[in-house]
Amino acid sequence: IVPLNYKGEAIRFNTDGWINATDIAKRFGKRLDHWLSNAETLEYVRALDEVYSGEPSKILHTRDSGYVKTSKARKDRGGGTWLHPKLSVAFARWCDPKFSVWCDLHIDSLLRGELTEQQKYEQACRIRDDRKSKASNGAREMARWRWDKPVIEANVEFWREQLQLTLDIAC
Repeated sequence: IVPLNYKGEAIRFNTDGWINATDIAKRFGKRLDHWLSNAETLEYVRALDEVYSGEPSKILHTRDSGYVKTSKARKDRGGGTWLHPKLSVAFARWCDPKFSVWCDLHIDSLLRGELTEQQKYEQACRIRDDRKSKASNGAREMARWRWDKPVIEANVEFWREQLQLTLDIAC
């Protein structure tokens, strides 16, 4: 289950883009059973089925279409009525136009495997922590260089002189 934030509230999707319609209907003060029994909903489901199957649809009831799944599990275990991603946008449009646009964009992101807001936040935190660690290490290395530089430079100078002495003797 992938919870995405819409106006401060979690909207539950699964990783395949199916959306929990039970929660959403309650949020918008709608009755899911009204939408499921709506003639336009059945017409949409039948049209969707014809596109996917390539044959005339034999679906008689939206709930029995395979594009709607109901789980009697507890809410925290994925219970509720879930809608196919293509059906989700039609349902969201019935609930609220702005929510519909938001829903459409997030379903596309899920199906393309793009990062959720939570994943983007966690990624940003990892980048920050990594850069902070490197900066700290860089500062530590800079301090070490300042401390070691005179000794290192003296060692280089010593061996340069030794090399010149060796070359002078060889000539």
